[in-house]
Amino acid sequence: MKQKIAERIRAARRVAVSCHLRPDADAVGSGLALCLLLRRLGLQADFINVDRAPSPIDRLPGYALVRHGQIHPQPYDLVVLIEGGNEERTGQKRLGEYDRLLIDHHLPSGDDGPSLAWVVPEAAAVGELVYDLALELGAGFDRDIAFNLFAAIAADTGSFKYSNTTARSLAVAADLARRGGFPPFEVSNLLFNSNPPEKIRMLTRVLSTLETALDGRVAMIHFRRDFLDRLSLKQIETEDVIAVARSIDGVQVLLFFKELDADYYRVSVRSRGEFSARCVAQSFGGDGHHHAAGFFYRGPLAAAREEVVRLVAAQLP
Repeated sequence: MKQKIAERIRAARRVAVSCHLRPDADAVGSGLALCLLLRRLGLQADFINVDRAPSPIDRLPGYALVRHGQIHPQPYDLVVLIEGGNEERTGQKRLGEYDRLLIDHHLPSGDDGPSLAWVVPEAAAVGELVYDLALELGAGFDRDIAFNLFAAIAADTGSFKYSNTTARSLAVAADLARRGGFPPFEVSNLLFNSNPPEKIRMLTRVLSTLETALDGRVAMIHFRRDFLDRLSLKQIETEDVIAVARSIDGVQVLLFFKELDADYYRVSVRSRGEFSARCVAQSFGGDGHHHAAGFFYRGPLAAAREEVVRLVAAQLP
């Protein structure tokens, strides 16, 4: 499939790259690297997203190239979608008017995606696929390209701690560090050790909501919009809160209820071992990976917690 993707790219002259709403480091790092790669090949390549990336993702090298808004009605020969193959996922309108392709490691849902999709669920991050594509295209790696792809993989593997980390993830990351000529700790410092004081205050508020259920096998935290009162943070800068809470010893399932509007939540599910977070999310119309998934819930927080925990209890051994 990567050969077909490469052929489609080589046939284009003007390419737009876009990723999903509420972009994370894998989507942004992969998109930036791809855009820089295409420019090395002599193509006109633009990275256009609807949402701005939160800090510190907006400090990845080359982020100043990102434009925010709609791709349409600008003329492009090809639109490359990173981790989001349709209008709902990307926020981009009238995508059907463009020749599109998708690069993803999430199984697609729906039938309105591009006709050409390179989806590898076994990949720890899309950054691994863009790395393979770069080798196929023969564009070479400069420091910024390699740094962005390393950041993409490091972020989605939790700095190579999560269960999706593979020997290949480590091998690709090592090759990127060698090609880019940077020490890996520079990526870790940027992604994991550069929180402003206000982010820590917000984390304190969220973590203070911690409760457990089912003999400590399930942990729950929630975020309310008023947690940002008197803090100069945006909602999107709360996306990584769950990474802190998932480290609790003995917890098999972590549930994070994030208030988006009155009685409207985005629920993130993280799991360990054989328990499928994806199955929980799919029960509510969502999707994701085996150990990381999510969905939206409309209703009171108490009802959401009760309903989700009941479903989790039925699936726990």
